[in-house]
Order: sequence, then structure tokens, then C-alpha cells
Amino acid sequence: MTPRHRSTRLSRPRLVIGLALIIVAGIGIGYPLWWNHRSSVGSAALLRKDASKLQRTISTHAPGASCTAQPGPGVLQIPNLSLTAPVQQGLTNPVLNISIGHDPSTPWPGPNSAALFAAHDVSFFSHLNLLAPGDIITYTVPCATYTFRVEGSQITSPGAAITVPKTGALVLDTCYPPNALWFTPDRYIVTAQYVSTQAQSASITKTLTATLPVEASLSFPTPPGLSTAQLSLSNNTQDMGQLSFSPTTSSAFQQSDAPLQVEGTALEGWFAVLHSLEANLPTTWHSFAPAVAFPTSLSGQNLQSTSPLEITENIHGSTPLAISLTGGENGHTFTVQESVRHGVVVVTGFTAS
Repeated sequence: MTPRHRSTRLSRPRLVIGLALIIVAGIGIGYPLWWNHRSSVGSAALLRKDASKLQRTISTHAPGASCTAQPGPGVLQIPNLSLTAPVQQGLTNPVLNISIGHDPSTPWPGPNSAALFAAHDVSFFSHLNLLAPGDIITYTVPCATYTFRVEGSQITSPGAAITVPKTGALVLDTCYPPNALWFTPDRYIVTAQYVSTQAQSASITKTLTATLPVEASLSFPTPPGLSTAQLSLSNNTQDMGQLSFSPTTSSAFQQSDAPLQVEGTALEGWFAVLHSLEANLPTTWHSFAPAVAFPTSLSGQNLQSTSPLEITENIHGSTPLAISLTGGENGHTFTVQESVRHGVVVVTGFTAS
């Protein structure tokens, strides 16, 4: 996508953020493929590491002793969203898979800087659109916690100029709509103004420990007769729709890397269904769907996506229980029901209409 040229001269803060939005637009391009390269280190592990680092900082400085803030990776918290998430440097997929990313072309947050953080939708910033003016955002690094107040939000396009406060500012950026599993060029932007700096408090480590999300360590064993590559989204043509959750899903789970990890594993089951049908492999089918009849009327067809795949995750708190996937193939509507049994995803239902 080529950004529109502008004839008006921008102030430096606007120019910095405008350039950042152009870069962040690239997040969506590889977004549907991100889970094929997911790391063994998740956000919960990063937060534990951050909590340990912050605790060491407190323990090495006596009360009243000077402690200089260390700009860099830290912890973002938004109390009204119940969001606690690690922030790492960069906007690459390895960073965004497990954390919020800091745009390296902008400074780190502080009293006199305009910083930009970005994250995937249906991940850490899935509830970003629920923020309202006046809501508080904090960013904690060793020796300091910076507080920002939300000024406003907007839906915009990459490259658009963003007005930021003349004093310190924090800009949060994600795809829009916030439940989209496809590449969307629209951006949802929240702008917040710097309010104050507090000395790092010991309570931050307690907060981190109490809010660690449960990591979704699920697996879908590669069935006999199929290869791991056949279960990968990068090797299949599939229109993607939206991700939704059961009412029992915790806010902490939704605003973490866990939903996309669950989705990635569920998609492996979806593609196992499609390839078993295409290659007429009933034995393979029953290896991952032992209680589901093989639909012989659909076997042998070259299945092509004809409508977006909609995914619903049934989560009890932060514990995955089941996943439902519904999409169009060759004009039929397929629904695949999957259950989680001891961390393994099994296909438990299939209908076609």
C-alpha cells in the first residue's frame, strides 16, 4: 500500500507518529500466518521475567535512595480493561506473537516523548476500542511508572497524521475491527497524554503475579496420512473471518497471546478435516475424529473456500474447553466442533449444509 502524499507541513510530533503508522501497517500482511512461527516463550513467561527484574531493582535500592528510570522494555497496564502485558522492542512477528511492540522509530515513553505501541487485534489490544477519554494507562520500567490519561481515539488509515499532545504522549495502535482474523488496513488509534511519574512501587510485582494469563499450550497431533505442512495456514487457501468468545472467557485471556495460540491449533484440525475429505482418507479422519462419521458424500472433492471462516472459542476463565469453526467450502457450509482433552484438540463434530 502506498501512503497518500500530503502537501501540508507537519510538526515534528505529528511527523514521527505519521511515519510510525506507515510501518505498523505492515503488521497485518503476515498476521494470518503468525502462529506458524509461535515461540515457546509466551507473554506469561515474559511477565514473570519482568516481575523478577522489577523486584531486583527494588531490592537493590534502599528506601529514599536515588533510582534513575531505565527507558526500554517494560509492562503496560490499563486498569479499566484489566490489561497487563509485556512490551518489547520492535514490530516484527516474533515480537508481536508474544507481546506488545514498541515502534523503534519513536522514543520510549516518558514526560517529553511521543511513543507508539502496537499489537495485534484479537490479542493484547482486542479491547482497545472500549477505552474512553479519562481512562488511565501506566507503563512501568525499572525505577519508574509513567502514568498517561486517554485523550481520545479514532479509526484511520496507515500514513494518516495523528495529533499528539505537545508534552509526553503515548499512542496505541491496532487493526480495526478488533476481532478480525484477516488483513485489514484500517487502524484503531488511542492517544493518551503524560500525567506523572511515580517511583517504582513494590506493589507492581504483586499485580503482575496476580494477573499472569494462563498459557494455552494445546496441540493437534499430525494424523497418519497427512503431513505437518498440510495443516499449516501458510500452505492453504482459506478466507478468514472473525474470532469470538464464549461469555465465560476472562478479559485477561482475551487480551493475551492465548486466543491466537488456540486459534492456530484449531485451524490444524480444520485443515485435517478438509484434506481427509479431499484425499478420501476415512482412516485418517477417525484418528482425530474417532466419534464422528466420515462424510462419504463429500469425499474426493477439491475443496475451495467460498466464505470466511468464523471461529468461536469456548473458554472457562482462562481454560480452553472447545472451539467451533464455521466456513464455506464449494458453496457448502461446514461446521467443525473441536474439544480440548488434556491439552489435545480432538474433532468431536462435523456438519455440512
